[in-house]
Amino acid sequence: MTAMAPGPVDPDFLLSYARRDGDALRVVLVLPRDAEVTGDRVFVRFEKHDTGFRVPAALTQVDGTSRLEMSVPRADLDDGVWNLKLRQPDQPLRNLRARVLLHGDQPVALLFGKTRNIT
Repeated sequence: MTAMAPGPVDPDFLLSYARRDGDALRVVLVLPRDAEVTGDRVFVRFEKHDTGFRVPAALTQVDGTSRLEMSVPRADLDDGVWNLKLRQPDQPLRNLRARVLLHGDQPVALLFGKTRNIT
C-alpha cells in the first residue's frame, strides 16, 4: 500500500506573524501538534504565479508544536501575494495555507486560509 502524502498545514493565526526586519522580511509560523514537521533541513518555498524560490527555515519544537522561522531579503520579493509551502527532505511539497502580502513600504500582512482571497 502506498503511503498518503501529508496534507496541508494550517499555522496558528494568533502566534504566527510576518514583519519587516531592516531590509528583510521575517516570517514566523507556529504549526499545530499534528503537522509532523521534522528534520535538520527544512525549507519554506515562496511562490507567486510562475516565480518561486525556497529559503532555509529554522525549526524549533516545544511542547509538541513546531515553530518555523525564516528571513528573506525584501529585494528578493516583488510586491503582491506570495504563497508559502513547506519543503522537508524526502517529502512532497506541502501547502502551509498562509500567504504574505507585500506592497511598497506599507506594513506586511500575513494571510491565512485554504483559499486565495487576494491575487
